[in-house]
Amino acid sequence: MKTSSKVWLTILAIVGVFALVWGGFALSVLLSGPKGVGDAIKTKNSAKNWTEAQAGFEDSYQAILSADRKIAVHKEALAADPKNPILQTNLTGTKSFCISVVADYNADSNKYLKEEFKSARLPYEIDSSDPLTDCN
Repeated sequence: MKTSSKVWLTILAIVGVFALVWGGFALSVLLSGPKGVGDAIKTKNSAKNWTEAQAGFEDSYQAILSADRKIAVHKEALAADPKNPILQTNLTGTKSFCISVVADYNADSNKYLKEEFKSARLPYEIDSSDPLTDCN
């Protein structure tokens, strides 16, 4: 084989490898949308996801109810000793915690991986006017 033929075959081989690599990359980019959607659906419908999401909503809702009841306890204690800075701090901290847990619950209610796996007896979002969950 002549030297010029070897050079052309080498160049052709390099171009062919480049075309295969670029083509594979281009194909992966082209299919990334449908693959991403499929991966998200598989993750959402996995038993691990829906059992964790359901348990998380139960835990969050009970934490909200508990924090709201603790606020009432701290208010009573503060009413008995209104100038006590520790009691004031306890009330403020418990209210802040309650507000945070409510925000987390409401955010989870709208997350793709969690929104469908809440028990039917739980509220979609926490109603801030409901005395059981108003954080007051």
